[in-house]
Amino acid sequence: GGDSAPASDKVEGSQLFIGNLSWDTTWQELKEHFNTVGDVQYSNVAVGRDGRKKGFGFIRFATAEEASTAIEKMNGVEFMGRPLEVRLDNKA
Repeated sequence: GGDSAPASDKVEGSQLFIGNLSWDTTWQELKEHFNTVGDVQYSNVAVGRDGRKKGFGFIRFATAEEASTAIEKMNGVEFMGRPLEVRLDNKA
């Protein structure tokens, strides 16, 4: 179908778990990095209660196709000095 889902509805398979992030990575930097492969709708870097980053985050694309392209192109590729772990977010 050619219908586009409303922005509030996540598309199945469009959200990624991003692991092994540098402690310095911000959600903005993560978003910019993943915007090179698709239309990033949401970017988040996990932060603990103590305010420290946890070294992982999440990216949500407009489509599942973009998400799978990101896995192919970004998984294991270095970003800010560390090879990223990029996979589908099973909890999304």
